[in-house]
Amino acid sequence: MSKLENRIKDFLTRNNIAFVEQKPVPIDDYPWKTSQSKSSPKSDLYLPDYDLHVEVKGFMTYQAVSKLSFLSRQNFRYYIFQGTEIQWNPYIDSFLVNNIGVSNRIQLEMNIKHQLSELINLGNSNQDFLNNISRITLKRLRNYIDLKIREYVSWNGEWY
Repeated sequence: MSKLENRIKDFLTRNNIAFVEQKPVPIDDYPWKTSQSKSSPKSDLYLPDYDLHVEVKGFMTYQAVSKLSFLSRQNFRYYIFQGTEIQWNPYIDSFLVNNIGVSNRIQLEMNIKHQLSELINLGNSNQDFLNNISRITLKRLRNYIDLKIREYVSWNGEWY
C-alpha cells in the first residue's frame, strides 16, 4: 500500500465516502491475461455508492499506461488518480476550477487535492461528470501520453 493510497483512504474515511480495497473489475478477458491469472484485475479502491473503480497510480510506466487505457475503455466506471506525474492534468473536463502558475511541487500537491475533491464531491457534481468519468479519465490519459511524446520529440528531434 502506497503513501498516496493511504492518504486517499484517510481522506475518503474522514469525508464519509464508503470504499472497498482491491475489488476485481468486472471483466473476464483482458490482453495481459495468462494461464496463471487467477482472477480479474483489481482496482485499488472501489466506491460502491458511485459504482466507481479507482486506480491510484504513481510512476507511469508504458505497461501501466497500456493497462489504464484498456480499463478506461471498458463498460464500467473507472477513474485514474495520478499522484506523481506533473504532466497529468486532472483539470481536463473537471467540474472544479484549476489554479495555474505555481511551482511543480505545489502544482503536484494541488493536483492531488483536486482529485481528492473530485472523489468526495461526486455526489454534488453534475451527473454528467460521473456518467462520463471513464471517458474523462481516458481523455486525461491521452493528454498525458501526448505530452510525453512531445517531450520525447523535443529531446530527440523525432518520434519513431
